[in-house]
Amino acid sequence: MRLNTLLFHSSEWFFLCLKLNEYGTKHNQPTLFFLHKFSAHLYQLHGAVDKNKIIAFEQRHEVVLPADYKFFLSKTNGIDFMGVTVYGIFDDTTFKSIGGSYVFEHYEAGNPMPLNLIPFSPDGAGNHYCFDSNNCTNEVCKIIFWQHDLTYDSDNPPEIVNESFAEWMKEVVIDWTLEDYDYNGNRKRQ
Repeated sequence: MRLNTLLFHSSEWFFLCLKLNEYGTKHNQPTLFFLHKFSAHLYQLHGAVDKNKIIAFEQRHEVVLPADYKFFLSKTNGIDFMGVTVYGIFDDTTFKSIGGSYVFEHYEAGNPMPLNLIPFSPDGAGNHYCFDSNNCTNEVCKIIFWQHDLTYDSDNPPEIVNESFAEWMKEVVIDWTLEDYDYNGNRKRQ
């Protein structure tokens, strides 16, 4: 359900992109400038999360979320964009939440994730993009792609796919979308 009071105006969406770009630029990551160009009917944003919920999640699960993702949460508690979902923080019983996904993927899944991986975006096939909390420097964590049907070990670790959340947003949310669609959501001709 879309609630207009929770949706950003394009200028606020632009601000979010610029701020994420600050994190990216600081760490030599690509810009997220182009997010504001997409038509508002293509995404659903949720209201900002309270800072105390972020702190509570980190304390409850003994992890530290990256600063670029925390900033993202301070503006929108998750996003659904052209088939890509980025979880927000609700509670540990809501599956479409970073907490609910964390609990399921670590304690209930047939092939549980190591506790250092924090799933933040599903791919729709049971796999997740995750923050690697053991592989963080200052304000950013490397992004891992966890395949639920693979067995990982020290000789076969999960793949690092991006250096930061900002870089992941640029590649997965923007670039992959623009391969097939224009900024209005119209499929490009092949």
